[in-house]
Amino acid sequence: MKIKKVKTSSLIIGLMVELIFSIFLGVIAVSIGFGSIFPQLNLIARPFLCPKQEMSHTQNVTEIGSDTYWSATWFCMDEGSGSRTELDPGAVHGYAGSFYGLLIFMAMFGLTYLYWNSSIGPAKNDGLRLW
Repeated sequence: MKIKKVKTSSLIIGLMVELIFSIFLGVIAVSIGFGSIFPQLNLIARPFLCPKQEMSHTQNVTEIGSDTYWSATWFCMDEGSGSRTELDPGAVHGYAGSFYGLLIFMAMFGLTYLYWNSSIGPAKNDGLRLW
């Protein structure tokens, strides 16, 4: 019996789609979504945005009727002079979200690999092998 494998091009395209989706989730869901409620999640971007300074935030909570809206404003603080520079929120979400997106990608890749090679997966049921 010949072992069938997934075409390399299909595997690469599938992994690229999974990576793009993961980065999207990292930015939108984790960095912007959860990061507005729990701003500490975005402090992971400090080495890229404030390499020799402290990164801080102010959280803004607005209640309109029965709705509550959260947002955060980010700053780099110079400890020596005490001055602070406001950061672009897109940069904060881009760096932090990309990191969380890579974590999501690794988790999704691991789950895909485990499923594919499990007793119910395609590789064990006369289906295709990943590689």
